[in-house]
Amino acid sequence: MSQKVLDTYRKRGFDCICGNLRMASRAITAVYDEHLKPSGLTSNQLAVLWPIVAMEPTPMSEIAKAVVMDKTTVSRNVAGLEALGLVQIQPGEDARLRLVSTTAKGRHAFAAAMPAWEAAQEAVARTFGKLRFTSLVKESKKLARAIADR
Repeated sequence: MSQKVLDTYRKRGFDCICGNLRMASRAITAVYDEHLKPSGLTSNQLAVLWPIVAMEPTPMSEIAKAVVMDKTTVSRNVAGLEALGLVQIQPGEDARLRLVSTTAKGRHAFAAAMPAWEAAQEAVARTFGKLRFTSLVKESKKLARAIADR
């Protein structure tokens, strides 16, 4: 690669929305994971458990769509929740369809995590400013949907 190209793009990475959103995500994830630690759930586990609670019984494909995650990653995450006894997977009407629902332990874990999640939301909102935080949540949902639906 030529020196001119290197000089042109050397600092452009800091303008990259992908890199900046990933950096912000890592920082925010750390806050949520710290708050959620007493509940026994991580923010990633909660993000996958949430649509299951909301839509159960639900196919893996609907979970993937809800959290904008590829089906293989959802399968791996759901398998982890199943190993913890938080969800169960049952066949649907079609042999290819697998329906996911929470167990009593999963519903209890979800409910127990909610106060910690609320505290994490409040902590990030306080850090960023409540109006900016609300706007960021709204805009990030719009961005995820717009890109996923393209």
